[in-house]
Amino acid sequence: MTKTVDMKTRNIILKLSALLILLMPVFSSAQSNWMVSEKKQADKNPIAFSDKSVKAGKQVFLANCKSCHGDPGKANGLPLVPPPTDFALQAFLDKNTDGSIFHKMTDGQATMPTYKSILSKEQRWNIVNFIRSFDANHVAETPAKEQHTVITTVENDEIGKPYYLDVKIDAATTEATVTFFGTSNNEKVAIKDAEIFIGIKRYFGNLPIMEAGSTTDENGILKTFYPCDMPSGEDGKAVLIAYPIDKEKYGEIIKTADLQIESCHPSNFTETRALWANRANFPIWLIITYFSMLAIAWGVMGKAILNVIKIKKIGN
Repeated sequence: MTKTVDMKTRNIILKLSALLILLMPVFSSAQSNWMVSEKKQADKNPIAFSDKSVKAGKQVFLANCKSCHGDPGKANGLPLVPPPTDFALQAFLDKNTDGSIFHKMTDGQATMPTYKSILSKEQRWNIVNFIRSFDANHVAETPAKEQHTVITTVENDEIGKPYYLDVKIDAATTEATVTFFGTSNNEKVAIKDAEIFIGIKRYFGNLPIMEAGSTTDENGILKTFYPCDMPSGEDGKAVLIAYPIDKEKYGEIIKTADLQIESCHPSNFTETRALWANRANFPIWLIITYFSMLAIAWGVMGKAILNVIKIKKIGN
């Protein structure tokens, strides 16, 4: 009986191995001829090519991509079929636009997983800038969303009340732009180096979506990308909130904006037993613990009352 089972297992393994060998050329061909649509190829990087963006992209690349692709230019990727691309190859860089690289990361194909729900758009675009830093033919372009011109050169200590906060949402790129203004000589002027909180309103505290310690630039501007795939109601609506951190200096200034995110209400929030579930699916162990503690508390109180009654009878 054991020999028969072993033979069957061996045959299954041999068949799977043969199938994998047959599919290897298919995977390899699919990966080497991988093209995205012209519309996706035409997408421009909304994040300006800069040392800051390249460094940020490198950090994300090392944490999420290096394990398979290896170090760019060193041809030390994993020996997979098809082999992971060496992003420093000029042939790859010449063939792929920024939009192509971004959407290949986003969509995935064959042995390349999708990073849509793993990395934010900002992280993926920063990786694109990091990869593009190996391109000998690269000429930095103006980002898809043009940078604002300098509004003023007034120093912060010359700026006072009233203060203004402006929020703009770009649904196409899921980018939020917050601009902070003050007043100088009765004119509205930008405030630079002001720490601004940007987050999503939640019932039990706002969810920050900006990097900790982020401050406005010389134009009073702070940008960040908001996640469009967070859990939400059926209508897929959320509210972005922004305000200056230093309330003693700037006062209570709060600005909000409506967001349209993907309708995502995980069923396990209500259909499985968890702390955040509805009453019908609350954890059984916690229900038992609660009622046990309640029974013990009432029991102790009852015992105390009985003892008081007994003492009173003895006294009489």
